[in-house]
Amino acid sequence: MFIYLLITGLCGCFIDLTFAGDYIGCFKSPQESDEPLVVLTSPNAPEVCIQECRNRYYRFAGLMKGQQCYCMSIYGRNGPSSGCTTPCIGDEKLLCGSHDSISIYSTGQKVSSPPRGLRVIDSKSTSLDIIWQPPDITNGNITSYIVRAIALETHAYYPLQPMQLQVQGESSDSTTLTNLQPGTKYNISITAVNADGESQPNYLTDWTFISSPEKPDRPKIIKRDDNKILIELTKGRSQYGPLSSYQIIVVHPGTIPPEQTDIIYPNYQKAIQDGIPFYVTGEFEADEFDKYQQFVIGNGKKIGGYYNAPLEEPFDRPQIGVVLISRVRNEIKYSYSDLAGHALEFNAGLNGLAIGLYVAIALLSVLLIVSVTGYFILRKRHEQIRMTKLPEQQELTLQGPMYEVDNMAYIPEDIPERPNHYQDLKSKVWSIPKNFLTIEPAVVRRGRFGNIHMGTVQDKDGNSSRALIHSIADKNLRASDKRHMLRDLDVCIKAGNMNYLASFVGNCETPDVLYVVQEAPAQNLKLRLLAARSGDVFPYEFILTIGSSIATGLNYLDAHKIIHSHLCARSIGLTDDLVPKIMGFGIGKHALEDLKLARWTAPERFGHKKHNPAVVWSFAVVVWEMMSMGGTPYHDLEDECDVEEAVVEKNTRLPQLRDMPDPLYEVLLSCWNDNPDERPTFDELSRLNTLSICPITAITEPYLPELELNN
Repeated sequence: MFIYLLITGLCGCFIDLTFAGDYIGCFKSPQESDEPLVVLTSPNAPEVCIQECRNRYYRFAGLMKGQQCYCMSIYGRNGPSSGCTTPCIGDEKLLCGSHDSISIYSTGQKVSSPPRGLRVIDSKSTSLDIIWQPPDITNGNITSYIVRAIALETHAYYPLQPMQLQVQGESSDSTTLTNLQPGTKYNISITAVNADGESQPNYLTDWTFISSPEKPDRPKIIKRDDNKILIELTKGRSQYGPLSSYQIIVVHPGTIPPEQTDIIYPNYQKAIQDGIPFYVTGEFEADEFDKYQQFVIGNGKKIGGYYNAPLEEPFDRPQIGVVLISRVRNEIKYSYSDLAGHALEFNAGLNGLAIGLYVAIALLSVLLIVSVTGYFILRKRHEQIRMTKLPEQQELTLQGPMYEVDNMAYIPEDIPERPNHYQDLKSKVWSIPKNFLTIEPAVVRRGRFGNIHMGTVQDKDGNSSRALIHSIADKNLRASDKRHMLRDLDVCIKAGNMNYLASFVGNCETPDVLYVVQEAPAQNLKLRLLAARSGDVFPYEFILTIGSSIATGLNYLDAHKIIHSHLCARSIGLTDDLVPKIMGFGIGKHALEDLKLARWTAPERFGHKKHNPAVVWSFAVVVWEMMSMGGTPYHDLEDECDVEEAVVEKNTRLPQLRDMPDPLYEVLLSCWNDNPDERPTFDELSRLNTLSICPITAITEPYLPELELNN
C-alpha cells in the first residue's frame, strides 16, 4: 500500500510539473445534463485528448477509466473527487480518472468557435446583405460579432481600404455591408466575441453588382462628307466594373433619348420599322479603341453586328452620342455622353439671305441699345436743368413718410408691405419658377418663420435634386420676425456655394407665400453614426477625411465672417459618397431639431443667453462623436448645469476612447484649450486627414437622446 501511494504521489508530482498549465484537478464524473462530448475511447496520452478537444473549440478535456476522452466547456458541477486513480493507457505515468471520477485539463481555448452558416442573401452595387448562425461552442456569452470585408479584385482606381463593423448582441444573425465598391470581389469574414476575445473567422467571397461606367466625353465631330460623318472619340473609364465595349448612337435632331443605365437601344432596321428616333450604328470592344478612335458614321458596313447605315432622312442631320458598356455575366450597365451635332452645326453652307438676316438683326439690336441709352441720358439732363431753375426760396419736401433704414437687412425696419418688398433679395438669388418645385405635404419641422417641408427642385438644366423648403407666409410676419428672416437669408447668400456647405438654392415668391429652398443632403451624420450601432457599417477610414472636410468648410465660413452657432453631428449632412455638407447656419438653423447645445459649448460661452459655442471647440466634439459612433458627450452628466460646472469649474474634458489614437486625442485636447487664442485654426484642422486611425472595435459611449434634444 505504501508503494502504491508513493507511486501515486510521484505521478501527481509529474503531472504538476508536466501539465502545470493544463491540469486542473480531479472531479466526480459529470452528469448526463452536462453533455460532455466523447471524442476518443483510447487516447494515447492526455495531450492527445487535450489537442482533440482544442481542435473542437472546447475549453476543457476530461479523461476517465484510463482511455475515455471527454470534451466540455464546463466541469465540476458534482464537486471535487479524490478517486482519479486509474493510470492512462497511453502513458501509465499519468492518471486518467476512474470509473466514477474524471481528470480535467485545460485546453487553453477561451474564445468561441466561429459563427456558422455565413452566406450572402442579397447583392447590390454598393451593399451585401449577409446572415449567419451562432457558434456551436460559445465558451460563455457572445457579446457581439465583428464583420470584415477586404477587396480581393476591383476596378477602382485606388486601393480599397478594409471595412469593419461590429454588430452588438448574442442574438444578432444578420447585417448589411454598405458603402462597398461596385463590381468588386470581397472576402467577407465574421468572428464572434465573448469576454475573452474574438473567435477564429468564418469566410466567404462574393461580388457586388457592377454600376455604370463614368460618363463619356461628347464625341468630337471632325467633318461631314455626303452621307457620312467622321468623329473622334475619347477613351472611356470605369471604376465600377469592367469597361467592355463602346457603342455609337445616332439620334434624330431635337430628340432627347432615354438614359437609363439598363436600357438597350435598337439597331437601324428596328428604329426605321418602329419609328424610333435613335439607333445604334456600331459597337466595338474596349480593346479595339485605338482602331475605332476615329469612327466614320454612315459607311454602310456592319460593325459589331450593327448596320452603320448611310445618313439619310430622317437621320440626315443627326445628333451623335457615345455609350460606354460594362458587362459581367448577366449584368450590363450603360453610360451616355452628351450629344454632339445638330442641323445648324452641319449646315456650313448657309446662304447669303440667312447671313444677311443675321447681320440685319445684329445692326437693329445695336441701334435699339443706342436709342434706349440716349433716351435715359437726355431724360437725366432734363431733370437736372429743371431742378436748377427752381426758385431758391422754394421749400424742398419729400413726398410720403420717412423710414429708418436697418442696414442689417434688405428692407427698412417698419416699412409697409409693397410689391417690390424683396427687390434686393431677387437681385441676388435665383428666382425659382413655381413649376420647378415639388413640395411634399408632410411638415418635417415647424420653424420660426413657417413650416419646413421636404421636396425636389429642378435646376435650369432639367435635373432634379432633393431640397429643404421653408414655406413662409411673409405678409403675416411681424416686422421683427421679418427683419430676422431677411438677416438669416443674408447669411446664406453671403456664404454662396461651396462643396462642403448645404447651399442656399434660391427662392420662389407667390402672392401669398415665399418659398426658400436649400440643398438637402441625402443623409445626416448623427443618424448615419447611430445606424452603425445596429449593423449599418460606418467606414472608420472616412472619419478623419470627413473631419478634415468639415474643418475646410468652417474655415470658408470663417473667411466670410459667418459663425456657426449650432455645430454638432446633427448639423452635418452627408452625401451618398460620404462628403460632408455643413447645415444649420443662416436660415438653415431653423430646420434643425430643437437641440440642447451645452454639450458642444466652450467654457467662455457659458452664462450667455445664447449657447453660441466657440466653433473650434464644437468641431472637436463632432470628431469625438464620430469616433464614438454617435455617443452622447458627457453622457454621465444629466443636467446642462452639471455639464457647465464640469467644463468650467472642474476642467473636465471628453475622455479618450478605446480606439482613439494618441495623436488624434492630443489634437482634440488642443481644441478644448481654456484659452481660445491657443486653440488651432480651421486651416490647421483641415489637415486632420494626415493622421492615421485604427479600426473601431468597440462602441463604449451610450447614446441618450433625451440629453441632446428638447422634447
